[in-house]
Amino acid sequence: MKPLCVISCPIDTFSGYGARSRDVVKAIIELKDEEWDIKILPQRWGDTPWGFIEENLDKWSFLQSYILKEGQLPKQPEVWMQITIPNEFQPIGRYSIGITAGIESNLSPADWVEGINRMNLTLVSSNHAKNVFLNSKYDKIDQNTQQKIGEVKVEKPIEVLFEGVTDTYQIIEWI
Repeated sequence: MKPLCVISCPIDTFSGYGARSRDVVKAIIELKDEEWDIKILPQRWGDTPWGFIEENLDKWSFLQSYILKEGQLPKQPEVWMQITIPNEFQPIGRYSIGITAGIESNLSPADWVEGINRMNLTLVSSNHAKNVFLNSKYDKIDQNTQQKIGEVKVEKPIEVLFEGVTDTYQIIEWI
């Protein structure tokens, strides 16, 4: 029996995270479809509209057969992937992977760091995002005594999932 892999993501939205979701899911299907029972659990992404797959059936119709129609998990997945911002990460699978674009700042909110720590592994889009998460540290304060009882910092593996150009291009000035 194949291990169940569920990917929770905004796969059908007209958004940047929707595009990232489709790219990641397509790659997972191409790499693991023979070995894993892959299912997609569509998620909302703010107020972005739905229906991307239906409007682009020529390229993305293959995804429809992977989408969980009932919207519920058939069982606890062996592999759970969640493509979203880290404060939304939930460790539902036996092995849970968070995938996020990361952060466009030099400091991550504490609840994002806590989200990363809920997962077994987090994949980010750049070294910048990885370094921001690794360098974001906060005092953990006891609510009763107001004393420091620890530190909130990334304690789980975080790696870069490269998304970008692999060739070198030369800019040509047009006259």
